[in-house]
Amino acid sequence: MNLVKLLLIGLTMTALTACSKTVRWEEEVLLNTGETIWVTKQVTYSIQGQPGNPADMGYLPDPIETTSFKYGGQIYRYKGDASEIMVLAISPDKLPVLLAPAGSKNWGIRNNYKCTKPYYVQLIPDSSGASWTWPEKIEPWTYNLPTNLLLDRAHPSVVKSRYTVADKSKQGFLKDPQSINIQKINPERVTNNCIKAN
Repeated sequence: MNLVKLLLIGLTMTALTACSKTVRWEEEVLLNTGETIWVTKQVTYSIQGQPGNPADMGYLPDPIETTSFKYGGQIYRYKGDASEIMVLAISPDKLPVLLAPAGSKNWGIRNNYKCTKPYYVQLIPDSSGASWTWPEKIEPWTYNLPTNLLLDRAHPSVVKSRYTVADKSKQGFLKDPQSINIQKINPERVTNNCIKAN
């Protein structure tokens, strides 16, 4: 009887993990240049155990997301595992860059990114707009740029098709004084892993 129960549990878990939903939305983004553009995000959710309780199954976003947009007549598309992309900004050279916490979901460890202060990654596109690389540390002009991308990930059944700047201003972390590291590119950000490594 125990073997049958284990088999049923195993089959149920396999069926649940095979279920996934891909959602797409557009979001209005106010750039550091004062311009406003629309960005398309695509996120796949799969049924996984919740943090702290693996037996509590529910939809969670997968680590690989797609961010695409058009700027200066060029189409850009980033598909990768840099989680919690916070900022889309235009460099002094008029090139769009994406900024994210380097420690989010162990991105820095997976990509051999050295401990830097501040501990963020700056993603830079090539001329095709589809291949992205990063320097050893972010550039000083990015310091204190405010978060302008949607970080909250709602359940896939309630994701809206469009988010305005006003919609995004209601994200809870923006009012939390302890969330300064994701409210803006904080020049003082360090992580516990980097403190221990030094």
